[in-house]
Amino acid sequence: MFVYEYEIRITNTLQYAMRILTIVGPTAVGKTEIAIQIATRFHGEIISADSRQIYKYLDIGTAKPTVEQKRKTRFHLIDFIEPHEDYSCGRYARDAERKIEEIAARNRVPIVCGGTGLYIRALFHPLDELPQSDLRTRSRLRETLNKRGLKYLYTKLQGIDQDWANRIKPTDKQRILRGLEVYEVTGKPLSKLIGKKKIHKDFSPLYIGLNLPREVLYARIDKRFSRMIEQGLVEETETLLARGFSKESSALRTIGYKEIIEHLDGIITLEDAIAKAKRRTRNYAKRQVTWFSRIPQIVWCNPDDPMTVGGILQRLRKSS
Repeated sequence: MFVYEYEIRITNTLQYAMRILTIVGPTAVGKTEIAIQIATRFHGEIISADSRQIYKYLDIGTAKPTVEQKRKTRFHLIDFIEPHEDYSCGRYARDAERKIEEIAARNRVPIVCGGTGLYIRALFHPLDELPQSDLRTRSRLRETLNKRGLKYLYTKLQGIDQDWANRIKPTDKQRILRGLEVYEVTGKPLSKLIGKKKIHKDFSPLYIGLNLPREVLYARIDKRFSRMIEQGLVEETETLLARGFSKESSALRTIGYKEIIEHLDGIITLEDAIAKAKRRTRNYAKRQVTWFSRIPQIVWCNPDDPMTVGGILQRLRKSS
């Protein structure tokens, strides 16, 4: 009875500041499993905030929800972008906002779950309303990139938007392309558009952070990657390359795939690739904890504590 009443209130008050349960934390901590437990008890659906699980065909190395997990609840924004496509934080925010509205309209509870801090920030704390990516302009810029190189594009960016160029690294391909694209689409430097217009959301996050003692988390990270190798990560990577996806794509330049590609190219042994991927994943997890720790209203929980799910449900009820 309670859940039904809560859902009706969500639907009827979408124009107000709806609270969205948002489960964040480092990789491999167990966010998905906790989100599933909440979703099954609260008639929820999960909106992923993972910048790698968006890609099609990258299954093993991104730890996507299993078939069994998908049977328990509905997931969104997973497995829908081609590996060669670019996908921005702004696009994620628009897609996730649309999913929140759709889920609420079905009298279900939207739950955001993931560890990509930039996605979370874009959804709940947007600073600027910038033009959407223009495919023609982006394609033309990529052709120039392939022909003349990134250094040429960075020099070009310096000529039209020195402030933005100073904020980023000369090797930051995505932000260099974005700066040039925005200028070509709007005729204005990106640095001049940032901060000009605030966006007001009809919802706000209820942050729950999951974390474990460092040695426990790191052991879990190592064990999970070893399991990925056993499940066929090397073969999955070979298949992706055989299908023509570039090893320089955003999708394949991520942890796990990048190291396996180095092994397949004969640069390092498989043993070294595994050790390198585990080390990079541990470092990434540390950065994630640092990122989310800066959120003042976050409540940290231990996912292995049997009281955690009950505590989250209680907070969710109080926020309704």
